[in-house]
Amino acid sequence: MVINIFYRAFDRLMREYDDFRVRRIKRSLKSCGERVYISSKCIIWGESELQLGDDIGINSFTHIFATGGVKIGSGTLISSNCSIASVTHPINSSKRIQEPQIEKSVIIGKNVWIGTGAIILPGVTIGDHAIVGAGSVVTKDVAEKTIVVGNPAKFLRNVEI
Repeated sequence: MVINIFYRAFDRLMREYDDFRVRRIKRSLKSCGERVYISSKCIIWGESELQLGDDIGINSFTHIFATGGVKIGSGTLISSNCSIASVTHPINSSKRIQEPQIEKSVIIGKNVWIGTGAIILPGVTIGDHAIVGAGSVVTKDVAEKTIVVGNPAKFLRNVEI
């Protein structure tokens, strides 16, 4: 009985902490629209460089490295276990540790759907109404109203809206 009470109290405390953490993240963003869902299990680096539109969903275990600037348009859904990076390192191995990171902004349009485990690399723009298939690695810009899949992500077909 006492253990059950302890577990219920602990679960409630964890839910309250998760809610607090998400509220803190939203306050620290460059901009955050209305009705934005960010999972408490999402990790965001460089929060002050992340811009979110309205009606966005970012699911569990997604990592956003926003230091180089990330903008996500309204109506976009990002599934779990995704990675969005706006920073990279120099190619020359002797400079990787000494030189600063290279920042390349990422722009994700409106009403985009990013499937589970997708990776969006620095400098990429994804057009409005595009779909990035699960597990895809996006290394180049994605045109609006298209579906891309694979590693590296390639055009599959157009999206009808």
